[in-house]
Amino acid sequence: MKTMTIQKNSVAAAATVSALLLSACGSGSPDAQAGENGEPEKATIVVGTQPFAELAPLHIAIEQGIFEENGLTVELADATGGGAGLIPGMVAGDIDVVYSNYVSLLQGASKGLPLQAVRENDRPGVQALYVMPDSGISEPEDLAGKTVAINGLGNIMELTSRAVLESHGVTDVDFVEIPPPNMEAALAGGQVDAAWLVEPFVTTATENLGVTPVVSAFEGPTEDLPVAGWAVREDFAEENPRTVEAFVESMDEAIGIAEEDPEAVEEALLSYTQIPEDVVGRLSPISFAATSDFSHLDKLNQLMVEQGLIEEPVDLDSFIADVG
Repeated sequence: MKTMTIQKNSVAAAATVSALLLSACGSGSPDAQAGENGEPEKATIVVGTQPFAELAPLHIAIEQGIFEENGLTVELADATGGGAGLIPGMVAGDIDVVYSNYVSLLQGASKGLPLQAVRENDRPGVQALYVMPDSGISEPEDLAGKTVAINGLGNIMELTSRAVLESHGVTDVDFVEIPPPNMEAALAGGQVDAAWLVEPFVTTATENLGVTPVVSAFEGPTEDLPVAGWAVREDFAEENPRTVEAFVESMDEAIGIAEEDPEAVEEALLSYTQIPEDVVGRLSPISFAATSDFSHLDKLNQLMVEQGLIEEPVDLDSFIADVG
């Protein structure tokens, strides 16, 4: 298994290279023999990932040979920042499938990038704005004029933070872009007043620093908002339908295992994160998406327009791929 590191870029940067889609070599041409045999057109795919606990099913699928059973070999391209950092690599043809938050994906689609969602991965869980125990911040209103760490400007962390805080009358928060693995240190060092944390960083920061949640990222205007999933380029989906289907079927099985077997999740986390073994078993349960339900994307679409992240709603019929 090969691992690459992708540098973080903005969705706007991705738009500037959209012309590369015409010559992208990432998807290649469908293999005639594979087509005849009903096998994936592209047997080796590069998958863009992040060091989040939500990615455990992907690693379960790798470690338990699920991808192999479905005719796929997976190589990983890692990014420590937000999902937007992986999108330029996919646009350029270096990555075939990416894990990203839907805000970044919809932003890319709104800029003309032919991105398509193929499967949900995770839904709202313990994600929230966390602060140091001695910060003096206990209510959302206390965050007025404060600095909040998010993993990418203009992505789901900023969108949910703004929407939730606005519902509490707070409109003057300063957002700072910090990779999730560095947020704990930023809180401890006083660089930021609060941080939008996901697992495993919720548990580690809680145990190491005693951080406490001030407000959930998914309440009020953001309740039940879809979070993140897997996406491909539209041309990749068109040229490699069996490859996409094999990936989705593999994730279906792996997420099923993750939901039923916490030990499998723990083993996976130990394989790709640096979380101590004694901490892994204490992570908060993750809300994996047993099946894909894209019906709530319309709510996110509209909220992004309201928050000025996109000018008009994205055509979801084109954005959601027809898999299977």
